[in-house]
Amino acid sequence: ELGVSRGRLLPTHEILGSDRFSGQARKELQDSLVLFHGGMAQNVGPVLEMVTERYLLRSEPEWTARTQAVAGFDRILSALAAGNLRDLAKLTEHNFAGPIQTIIPGATNPFTEAVIDQVRDRFGNAYRGFAMLGGMSGGGMAMFFEPSRRNEACDALLAILTACKRQHESALPFAMEPVVYDFRINDRGTTCELLTGQAARRAALGPNPRPSKTTKDRRRTLAEWLSEGGFNHESHERIRRDLRDGRIGLSKNRLPATTVIEDVTEEEVVDATDELPAEFAERGLAALRNGEAGVVTFAGGTASRWTQGAGVTKALSPFCQLGGKHRSFLEVHLAKTRRLARESGVSLPHIFTTSLFTHEPIRRHLDRVGDYGFGRMLLLSPGRSVGLRMVPMERDLRFLWEERAQQILDQQAQKVEESRQAALIEWAKHASEGSDYTDNLATQCLHPVGHWFEIPNLLRNGVLADLLSERPQLRWLLAHNIDTVGVNADPTRLGLFIERGRAMSFEVVPRRIDDVGGGLARVDGRACLVEGLAMPDEEVEFTLSYYNTGSSWIDIEQLLDLFGLTRSALRDAAQVDAAIARVGERIPTYVTIRDVKKRWGHGQEDVFPVSQFEKLWGDMTRLPGVSIDYFAVGRNRGQQLKEPAQIDGWLRDGSADYVEALADWSA
Repeated sequence: ELGVSRGRLLPTHEILGSDRFSGQARKELQDSLVLFHGGMAQNVGPVLEMVTERYLLRSEPEWTARTQAVAGFDRILSALAAGNLRDLAKLTEHNFAGPIQTIIPGATNPFTEAVIDQVRDRFGNAYRGFAMLGGMSGGGMAMFFEPSRRNEACDALLAILTACKRQHESALPFAMEPVVYDFRINDRGTTCELLTGQAARRAALGPNPRPSKTTKDRRRTLAEWLSEGGFNHESHERIRRDLRDGRIGLSKNRLPATTVIEDVTEEEVVDATDELPAEFAERGLAALRNGEAGVVTFAGGTASRWTQGAGVTKALSPFCQLGGKHRSFLEVHLAKTRRLARESGVSLPHIFTTSLFTHEPIRRHLDRVGDYGFGRMLLLSPGRSVGLRMVPMERDLRFLWEERAQQILDQQAQKVEESRQAALIEWAKHASEGSDYTDNLATQCLHPVGHWFEIPNLLRNGVLADLLSERPQLRWLLAHNIDTVGVNADPTRLGLFIERGRAMSFEVVPRRIDDVGGGLARVDGRACLVEGLAMPDEEVEFTLSYYNTGSSWIDIEQLLDLFGLTRSALRDAAQVDAAIARVGERIPTYVTIRDVKKRWGHGQEDVFPVSQFEKLWGDMTRLPGVSIDYFAVGRNRGQQLKEPAQIDGWLRDGSADYVEALADWSA
């Protein structure tokens, strides 16, 4: 675009020849600059869309920051031409900390900031400054040091990067080990030289880059993961037979075409917005003060959509800066519970249901931060169910790509996408459709089996039994997904739920055009939640007025009655297992396709589609004879953050401020 496009985002390029950038200045730059890659891999597509949108709309803060960045670029150029590398380093760090982070809120993250802080503490005045080299930090980066300490800095930086990666790799998507490069200025641009014999061998084995030195740890085998996670071989083989025989699959997820699906009436939804009578708030606050309520947060997910298959613990993902710091989903939910506990004067039990993939990372994190000061009322409910992914069936891949609505790309991009899909179908056929997917890291071969199992696991693993023993007055639970950021055990909704007397009440929000994944509907004359997977026609979903938030209020006594259990029976493992199996047979099993990343080399990765099965908590509403309510709540309370692209809108529509008002960040 140089000199051609008026819409280019970068300033006009200027080449500094030897007449403007002396050989001595070049040498000092080379002797002070350290290039490195933190190992993180993130999709910057949503970031670029957001930046472009704000640029086109002339959003005032971002436009001001862009003006500052352009002026800063001129100062950077002047400092470089003058050979003033101290000022250059200060200017690049200021640009990162100021204009860049205003334009791109996600440009920084706790990993990068920890690295910068530790390097600054280690080297003091010998550390000159930081420069980000990409759209988001964590990947390509650079630092400036006193030339006399550059070699020392290379070794120290590599150790710091590796240690910080270990601390954050469960929360952030890393594609490779950190690398520090042996940097030299290239005056020739991109060139090629043919080497033969020993010269070629020496070049192939050259010193670039410096790999991190990691201690070898014994990694659990896939068999060990399956054994530890409670893998049910018999159930797995039954699912495989059903999948190969066509009894289950993406098309079979749908309700029969003869099913009558209509929108609900006003009488079938309870208005639970902020404008509720004061007596509900008083009743709910009394329940909190009496220790009758608790919170259950589903935290077993590995952020498949959030990281596009990278596999991290979503609960620990530092998704946003709130209260002046990067905050994870887990910390945000605890901050809301802390405030409710402070206002009611009684500690609220907060349970995080984990899975085989998330339990240890969450436990280690909580140990490191002292449970955020919660003590015994912060509980983890370890999962007791795990699934093994399978190579997808060709018919399911074709259904996914050919039968479901897809965005049509421009002609050339569409050809590339169709070629990619054809190649993946051939891979599935060659790898044997319906066979176990094992050609990857063990953690990428396994999968959570859906959040329906989160509450049954709470019955099975003894956590609820122990909590009821310690707090026998406990009667009500709020259960919600980790990414429903605005929900809390609000006294007003709690009081409404208690007064209504139902077994469960599910919260819904008015639907927007981009809400996809099911909603509240009348199915053959009965109101229930319908998953998007079960919609017989995708267009029907857009006729529904309400979208499922994934949050539900639960009456513990009525829940136990539904499973045919009592409080005392929770100590009988065999009885609990049998009860869960009985109810589980009545809950639909969905087949889904998920992307997983297979990484190799230094940051190279391939993405493969795999099959897995799920049972979902919302389908409890389809069981006959269970008393259910539906609460319509505000968007700030009920919307879910499934993808990073949603963060920008969440920050701008008041939702972040709403959460700030509910939170107490003091630990």
